[in-house]
Formats: sequence, structure tokens, C-alpha cells
Amino acid sequence: MLRRTIAASSLILASLAVSGCGGGTSGDDETYVEESPAAEPPCADPLADPAVLARNRNADRALKAALASGRADPIEEAQKAAAAGDFRLVAAVTVEGIDTREFGAICALRGGLNPRMARVVTYYGEDGEPSPEPSDTASGAAEGGSEDKLVAFARAFNQTLIADPAYPYRDVCRPLAAQEADAAGKDVGSARGAVVRAVSEAPTRAYGFPDLGPLQTGATLADAARRGNVAAMRRMLDAEARELKKAEAAASDKPGAKASDKPTNGPTDRPTPVGMIDAPDLFGMTPLAWAMAYHRDEAVRFLLSRHASPSGAQCQALVDRDSPMQIARASGWVGMVQRMKPMVSEDDYAALAEEPKLADGSKADFNSELGKLGERYGTIFHKDEMTRHALTFKVDAHGKMTSCEFAPKTISPEFDADICKLGRDVLEWQPGRDSEGRPLGGEGKVMIRLRGT
Repeated sequence: MLRRTIAASSLILASLAVSGCGGGTSGDDETYVEESPAAEPPCADPLADPAVLARNRNADRALKAALASGRADPIEEAQKAAAAGDFRLVAAVTVEGIDTREFGAICALRGGLNPRMARVVTYYGEDGEPSPEPSDTASGAAEGGSEDKLVAFARAFNQTLIADPAYPYRDVCRPLAAQEADAAGKDVGSARGAVVRAVSEAPTRAYGFPDLGPLQTGATLADAARRGNVAAMRRMLDAEARELKKAEAAASDKPGAKASDKPTNGPTDRPTPVGMIDAPDLFGMTPLAWAMAYHRDEAVRFLLSRHASPSGAQCQALVDRDSPMQIARASGWVGMVQRMKPMVSEDDYAALAEEPKLADGSKADFNSELGKLGERYGTIFHKDEMTRHALTFKVDAHGKMTSCEFAPKTISPEFDADICKLGRDVLEWQPGRDSEGRPLGGEGKVMIRLRGT
């Protein structure tokens, strides 16, 4: 899988190098390295399984090779993926994130998809050009340029996969009508401009679509949780518990069996084994997380009574965006956050509080204006080394900046004053939040890298 990111938070100028970020360094040639399965913590997440990771990487390499050679048939490839249980949609990386909209699909997921949730076949740089360049002879594509053929392949693949009877996430990801997908791909001002913006256009819901339909045969615990179907969830969990007891009994009946031979899916003091109750899906969401996302009060209370984790899967943390408690917090479900508070540690609960953060697109606008500042001041900084500076703002509970500090200061008081003014004029902040999601003031910071001519 191609895993490159365009660092919208960084800008390298001919005379002045400046990057705005929340910490660390980044550059236009920054890449994501392949995840090492050995680095993954123990987890019930199937996509953290080294065998699944290896399978997905091999499938992605084969798909890219087929695209490059012009042998890729979207219908055949989608059917092959569905048969293998690989439900990742084909996507592109844009300067704002993973995008499937122009590729004929839309997923309702707060924060969008991450690379592990999709089969990324290309990325669009700031010049609007796709990379790698798709083959001009790709099969199953419409007439037109190589880029159009890649789009045609991706649309057909995604819509075939979503339509497959085995596809389990139709209430999360859905096909876009051709005219909607075309609208997402129209150039507005610059090449791929609409694609860049498309990932910022959230569906009407933060998670999933509202018209779920009835529970289907073979439904999962997450399907039942999204619908608030407590009876179905009870049946599934009770059936799983019975199967575990049978397995334990069979293990105990074996000659010479020891206690350590018995299957263990969770602590013995839990009425329901870990099993499916905390199992994450393709989107990192557990059944409790989906029940929170759909505000299914009875389903949430039932799952908590069965000891579902407020943190989500075993490898997740309470502060992850897709943990059940974070979803409740983000949606303003304060009563439920307070209900779960005794179930987590004090330190984890305190860590839910967050400082102010930049609004979407604000950092990119700021970097653009820094170019002009660089032209004015670049020759002042006669030094070879790059230095790091912090542009720090006090932000009130409404997101308004009340003060600015630039440190360490440079040799130019004028530059120091202008960069603070630029931050006040261009940057937009979302207020900080306490552990229960209430807005509050705090400190916002942008890191700047400077190097003169």
C-alpha cells in the first residue's frame, strides 16, 4: 500500500523555512513506513494480526501491479476482495486525508478513514497530479486520460464491493451516485481542489447513516448495537458464553488436562468473556462504540452491564478518537461519560481533557501566508542551521485568541511582531475541552522552523 502524506503543516521556502505543527518535524518528502507487526500491542483487532497485515500488503501489491499493467478488472478484483473478507475500499491520499468520495463511495466516520481502512492506490500532491501515474491501458475504465481510467476503476471496484452480499458495512459506507462523485472531483480553483475539500465535508451524521434497515441474517454484535437491539445482543453474547463453557468442559474432560489447558478469553470474574463484546471492526469501532455513536441508551447500558470496555478494544486507549468514551464525550453525552468514569483510572480520565486545536484548513492557510512573510524577512536570518520556535496563544472557551508569544525571539523584533499578527489574523482555534467535553480555555501552540538564505 502506498502510504505517503502531504505535510500540510510544513512549508519550505527559498529564503525562509517555516513549519507549523503540534510537535515534531515534517517535510514534503515525509513518508509513512510500513507498520511492523511486532510493534503492535496484543489486541483482538484482526487488522493487527501479522497474518492479516501481510495478506493485505500482498493483495495491495498485486492490485497495483495489475493496474500498472492494464490487467485490472474492477468487478473481478472487488469480488476477489469480498471472497477473502477484505472490505477495504479503494481510496486516494489528498492533502487533507484519505478520500473515497471521487472514487464513488462515502463513509460516515468522524475523522475520516485512515490508511489501514482503505486500499490507497494513489495520492494527489499539492500540484494536483496523481502518483504513481496510472496505466493508460487499464482495463474496465472509461475513455479518457490515465487519471480518468484510475477513477473509473476505483468507482466500479468500490460500488461492486459495497453491493456484494458479504459486505457488512453498508450502514457506514455507501455508494455515491455518478453525478455526486463527479461533483466531488470537479476542479475548483486548482487541480484536485474539490477532492481536497471533499474529505472535510462530513455527512449529516458523525458515524454511520440513520436509515439502517432491519437486522439481517448473520448480523454481528455491532450491527445489533447500531440498531439498539438489546434482545439480539443478549442472544449473541449468551450463545458465545455457552460455546465457551462447552469448550472449557471439553478441555477439562481430556485425560491429564490441566487448568492452564482451558480456553481463556478473559478474566474469570467477568460474566461475559471478552470475545465479541470488545472486538473492533475495520473502523476500529467496538459494539459499545457504535452504540455510543448512535446514542442507543439501552444498548449502551446493556453492554456496560456485560463489562464492555469504555476504552474499546484491548489495544485501544481511552483517548483514541474511536473509543466508546471519546465518542460519548465528543457527542456531548455528558451523563454517559460520568457513568463510565468509575470504570476507568483517574489518570486515564484526566487525560481526556485536551488543549485547544486548530480548525481544519487553518494551518494550510497559515503556511500559505508564511510564504509572503518569508519573502520579506528571509535575508535577515544569515545562518545555516535551522532553529525551532514556538508560537503560543492563549485561547478562551469560545476559541478566541487573547494573547500571543513567540519564543525564542529572533534578531528581528519586527518579524516577531508580524508573525504573531499573522497568527491572530489567519489561525482559527477550536476551544479546549475538559474530561467531559465541556469547552474551556487553554493554550494553543504552533511550531515554526526558521532558516535564512
